[in-house]
Amino acid sequence: MKFAHILTFALAITAGSINAAPVSTGTHSITIKKKGPSSLFTWKQQVDLFNKRPFKKYLKYTQGLVDAGKAGISAAAFQKLVDEAKKPMIAAADGTTNRIPETGSQQNGTSGGAASGGVANDPLSNEGNDIGYFGPITIGGQTFNTIFDTGSSDLWVPGPNCKDTACTQHTVFDTTKSKTFSTNNQPFSIQYGTGSVSGIIATDDVSIAGLTVKKQTFGLTTTESQEFAGSKFDGILGMGLDQLSSQGAVTPFDSLVKQGTVQQPLFGFFLGREKDNTQGQLTIGGVDNTLFKGDISFNKLVSNQGFWEIALDDASVDGKPLNFQQKTAIIDTGTTLLIAPPDDAAAIHAQIPGSQQSGDNFIVPCDTKSVVSLTFGGKNFEISTKDLAAIPTGQNNECVSGISGGVIGGPDQWLVGDTFLKNVYSVYDVEKLAVGFAPIV
Repeated sequence: MKFAHILTFALAITAGSINAAPVSTGTHSITIKKKGPSSLFTWKQQVDLFNKRPFKKYLKYTQGLVDAGKAGISAAAFQKLVDEAKKPMIAAADGTTNRIPETGSQQNGTSGGAASGGVANDPLSNEGNDIGYFGPITIGGQTFNTIFDTGSSDLWVPGPNCKDTACTQHTVFDTTKSKTFSTNNQPFSIQYGTGSVSGIIATDDVSIAGLTVKKQTFGLTTTESQEFAGSKFDGILGMGLDQLSSQGAVTPFDSLVKQGTVQQPLFGFFLGREKDNTQGQLTIGGVDNTLFKGDISFNKLVSNQGFWEIALDDASVDGKPLNFQQKTAIIDTGTTLLIAPPDDAAAIHAQIPGSQQSGDNFIVPCDTKSVVSLTFGGKNFEISTKDLAAIPTGQNNECVSGISGGVIGGPDQWLVGDTFLKNVYSVYDVEKLAVGFAPIV
């Protein structure tokens, strides 16, 4: 089943569950072709990148827990991980470093028209091999493709004073074309799993599928690290909570809520899977019940750090509970894999016939029939074997597992990325501070 790239607004919500009427998808949906990853990177390099990205993205947070003695790892051991993550990775003779480039030409889509009756459309595309998901927004009337990332809370795009390759390859904001633009030149700096950016903070009108936020704070980069070169997106739109913002800003979605632009204070993700040739959908202001089965089960946040972090009851393999206790999960659309504490990841794979460990990663049979499930709020949600056997190594029916071991946060914190999220319709409520899941259709 193929899904259009649309951003849909407004539907009903009831306490504890959602079962809304079908939504109108409008007439301005834009289909964007998927891009496959370059063959410049071997499977080992790809997985190395997938592991480094979230580690570096959450480095500041984890370092704080290490300093407080709450990370379950010594300062010396953690420093070794930091040093390893800093090492550049070179692929092929062209010198491309630290990202997986996409093939084909860049496509900058346009918004699907103004909202009508609370419904609006916007494309959401796959960066390639389910690495990340992005779509167009407008800032000051100018269109940019941005990653929609629940693991961060800042919006930025390339600025006119940025001369780095990563900027010149992408759409650059033109301050002379916007009458609503303003800035006091206050600096900002952000470290991501893939690279870093810095620049100045500005304000302008930001539109997502025709829904406009007035005087939204965002960043204009003056420097972008090489890791952003070759990407199919221009910038990042953070969809975490406000307290995560490095710019000290209200997020664009929270601004939509505060300005009364959306009917409900929630947004939902359906993430497409390249193996199925399906395309994703981001829903803002409600849900699209054509994309999930039954009701959405909500889970309250367990921290005030600004993450979408909820309690993880347990995990199981082929119906056998692993009896994990006191675990939490940070839900992050901007992380490709599911990363569990090393001991937990090992316990999962010990129940998968034919699996073997390779550093922080695991190899599973490409034709594995094992089903890993996560339990949230007393309900089990399965991970497809297509996502468990994520990347073929090209040898003897071996695939790299979509579940990796790693140190992200504390010893009982999981980072639940797209390996899991491709299997559910996920909803994020900024007023009730809860995350909900339902199985996809």
